Amino acid sequence: MKSLLDEWKFVLQGKFVLIILIVPLLVSALFGYLFQNSQINEAPIAVVDEDNSLYSRQFTDKINASQYMNVVDVFHYTVTPDTLMANEAYMAVIYLPRGMEQLRLQGKQVNVGVLIDNSMPAAVSNIRNGVQELFTVENTTTSMGKLKAMGVSDEAAAAIIAPLSMQQRLLYNPTSDFIAFMVIGFVNVTALGITIGGAAAIVPRLRLEGKLQEELTHPIGLWLRVLPYAMSSTISLLLVFGVLKQLGGLRFAGSPLAFLLPLILYTLVVTVIGMLVGWTAADPAKVTLRTYPIVYPSFMLSGFQVASIMLPHSAQMLGSLLPLTWLFKFIRGIGYRGGSLTYYASEIGVLVLMLGVLSLGVGLMIMKENRKLSLNNKMKEITA
Repeated sequence: MKSLLDEWKFVLQGKFVLIILIVPLLVSALFGYLFQNSQINEAPIAVVDEDNSLYSRQFTDKINASQYMNVVDVFHYTVTPDTLMANEAYMAVIYLPRGMEQLRLQGKQVNVGVLIDNSMPAAVSNIRNGVQELFTVENTTTSMGKLKAMGVSDEAAAAIIAPLSMQQRLLYNPTSDFIAFMVIGFVNVTALGITIGGAAAIVPRLRLEGKLQEELTHPIGLWLRVLPYAMSSTISLLLVFGVLKQLGGLRFAGSPLAFLLPLILYTLVVTVIGMLVGWTAADPAKVTLRTYPIVYPSFMLSGFQVASIMLPHSAQMLGSLLPLTWLFKFIRGIGYRGGSLTYYASEIGVLVLMLGVLSLGVGLMIMKENRKLSLNNKMKEITA
């Protein structure tokens, strides 16, 4: 208990608590502002209308009416897509061929070209959806008119044109809100770096202050020194979730109390990793570089930047060793899907296993340190 109180005193007198509470909030505010537009509406579009007929102009108006597209310019002569997209003035170019109206009146197929700048895939997904909706409606309207002219009823015509009707719903993040994955991801990686860096300096600081030898006689007390960092990180992340939910519209459907258990386990795992990573450092100021092999892979492999299923199997296996990967599973499962804690017994078991193995590692490091001190004392006795 004395060790725990001593560490709390050090943490409260230093800058760690202020940093872990303020910096994640600032990051969430900054990225929440940057990513407030979760989808692109009114994307700039160019139309090359070589037909310049009544129907082609009507079709252009329908393109412009889509919430996803804004027809900025219409050209009545051939222009290459490379020329139009060179300076990113347009995100897509739609080509209406010469004779478009005549082909439609003759009942022949009209080939409309849709060229999309896919150098930024996330920015053009809604354009594809908008174009697909437009063509579906246009084809259905044309076909319905022809079938009705043949005496087919509206219901029968609809069944002939589209015998299968798809009803689709996007669950848990229906608007693809960036706050739910990008902002939360950046905030957690930031908090991870701060937390693991603070815990990594514990043993080097004790060694520098001459207190390590005494602490080694109380292994549990030494382990308990990670608690102030874990508790501070837990409070910080809960505060971030609360602020993003109230001010940023973050969807959090689950129980905060149910989420608290895996969050505490996660922060404990992170702090014990930090203690092990920084154990042999000569100076507390030199532990930061040692945390990079944990923080940087967490940014890429934990599943918030790139879905884990898209990664090679070896990368997925490596990602499963990172505690942040499991925290994101709880955020999505309990937070977004509103799942009960009982659904995630195996995931909780993974964090408990991690904590147990890492604590065993701390025990082995204590034994190693004690043997080292014992050898040094024997050498001093022999020398004396």
